[in-house]
Amino acid sequence: MTELAGLLVRRDGKLAFLPASIARSLLPLPRLTKIPWDCAQMTLVGGEVVAVLELAEPCGVLLLCELEGQVIAVSGLHAERVGLWPESELGVIVDGEQVSQLDLEGALVQFQNTRPTAKVSAP
Repeated sequence: MTELAGLLVRRDGKLAFLPASIARSLLPLPRLTKIPWDCAQMTLVGGEVVAVLELAEPCGVLLLCELEGQVIAVSGLHAERVGLWPESELGVIVDGEQVSQLDLEGALVQFQNTRPTAKVSAP
């Protein structure tokens, strides 16, 4: 059975798995800035401006992830454990229980589809 390396996180009380190929690092929650004309947020990490995807109320930790070659920060996840777990159809098996992989791609698409469009006024 193949084992997957990754991070177990809790989102709204539910355990989920993020593979190490997506989860890059955890850091203390830096200052987040809302973009005035949008509902999106951004922050400065290591000299780069990074978009922040808020999945739940911020919990003091920011998770840097890489999706399709782009760095994105995720807030609202509680980091539980890092390790190797047996792979399953939905994610991994932890202590005999199925833990689904967190669908960050889907969350990002949902955020993009529900954002209000910016109104640009002519001078």
